Amino acid sequence: MTAEAGPEPARLRWWAAVPLAAAGGLLLDVASPELAWWAAAFPGTALVLAAVWQQRAGVAALAGLAAGCGFWLPHISWLTLYLGPVPWLGLSAVMVLWYALFGIAAALATRGLARLPLLAARPALRLAAQAVTAAGLWVVREQLQGAWPYGGFPWGRLAHTQADGPLLEAVSWLGFAGLSGAIAFACALPIAALFAGGAAELARLVRRGEARPAARRIGAPLAAAVALLLLLGALPASQLPEHGSLRVAAVQGNSKSGIFDDRDSGDVLEDHLAATAELLDALEAGDERVDLIVWPENSAEFGLPDNPLGATRIARLAERAGAPIVLGSVLRDPDGSYTNSTLVWGPEGETEARYDKIYPVPFAEYMPNRDFFHMLAPDLVDLVQLDYRPGTRPSVIDVETADGPLRAGIAICFDIIFDAQAVDLVDRDAELILAQTNNADFGRTDENAQQLAIARLRAVETGRALVNISTVGTSAVVAPDGADLAAIAPYAAGAMTAEVPRVSGATPALAWGAAIAAGWMLLGAIGLACGVAGRPRATRRSVSEARVPAER
Repeated sequence: MTAEAGPEPARLRWWAAVPLAAAGGLLLDVASPELAWWAAAFPGTALVLAAVWQQRAGVAALAGLAAGCGFWLPHISWLTLYLGPVPWLGLSAVMVLWYALFGIAAALATRGLARLPLLAARPALRLAAQAVTAAGLWVVREQLQGAWPYGGFPWGRLAHTQADGPLLEAVSWLGFAGLSGAIAFACALPIAALFAGGAAELARLVRRGEARPAARRIGAPLAAAVALLLLLGALPASQLPEHGSLRVAAVQGNSKSGIFDDRDSGDVLEDHLAATAELLDALEAGDERVDLIVWPENSAEFGLPDNPLGATRIARLAERAGAPIVLGSVLRDPDGSYTNSTLVWGPEGETEARYDKIYPVPFAEYMPNRDFFHMLAPDLVDLVQLDYRPGTRPSVIDVETADGPLRAGIAICFDIIFDAQAVDLVDRDAELILAQTNNADFGRTDENAQQLAIARLRAVETGRALVNISTVGTSAVVAPDGADLAAIAPYAAGAMTAEVPRVSGATPALAWGAAIAAGWMLLGAIGLACGVAGRPRATRRSVSEARVPAER
């Protein structure tokens, strides 16, 4: 099935490809919160794809590295705030490596597909095959980075750029991976058309400065890409059955709850007790009530069940409110292990409901390969004094409210970024999602806004209202269509209340999301395999025939 050598596929020269890839990566970061210029995601993706399209492996790897650095170095610069450059550079290096591997795979696939005799005689089919393959490989990269190493880091996905954009509601139909694949495919179509001719033909266009032939070539694929994006933008959020509603309050203590904050034991708990008392004062003054009160991750500090005074004060607030309080506390189990946990406190004190964080953060909540990394950065490793174990309890808990039991789905901090957690919440019939977090370690950086963007997408994907409550911000109650029902100003103590629906069932994204993701990855793998098969047997043509003039 190996193809004979034919006209050399068109590609960019290295000195054009590498800076364009870096610019593309930077645009993808610009499209993400805090700036959230969502439209920048489309030219950003297109530039990254153009840089690796039909490229030689070495140049493609360099372009992938440039794109990864352009995106990841600014995107997660919040890691440097207190911990310095080492964790930032370490995590960035792993994420950039995935970009480099994507560049090589996309280059090999698109170049090989351009040479396949079956596709060479069918330009439209070749264009579609290359675009689908590139999109599929983009999804493969995102899925792999979200799984390895140490459980992965599914942050910075292409779908995340649309949390404030017109494609937000489409995630309820396609899921995160499906939306990333659709955007990448739309951006790949005009790129495939632009490079459809051989290197010699592209050289003539570049040499003569002939823009019209190139514009005519990409006109129809560009129109198809725009039509696809408009269709996705027109999709309303999938509607699920609602069975009543409840009024939820969430409390942000604006606590000094970061790892390096100067505070005394009990200060964080005191901040949330005070903010809750102020909330109840306001509710009573307006003759209002709530069904549920939510506190953030770590809001009750360490070992709340072993703190009789703190436990009693919380119970009195729950009695005064006539509503349970869902809160966060670090717990030590009888076997000596620690968990980052969610508990429910009622008028009588602790209830049986408990959830332990399933996805503790490596290098923050536990230290993998501690001895090895201690040799490299002992001071940083010693900061991670407790190794939290992954939770094994169900992610959905039963909370007794005045209106009857509520099936509350829990996601603590980075739990919310994992697709498997969303699937588990819906499979266990969560009616509402409580996303508790402690962002204090990241100060006034983009991390808070990036996490809220992911939570917003997750609310739409699952079709459920979501309470994103932080110790310091950014906190908001998000409706199933992604709209804010209430919010608290960042870095200020306060509370928010909202009427939220109780929802059942699964959106198409949850029912078919895994299959959609698998489909994109399968298409990418098939395209890559065909691209390998499309590599020519014969010796390449001369440099003068094969290269764009810029390479001469």
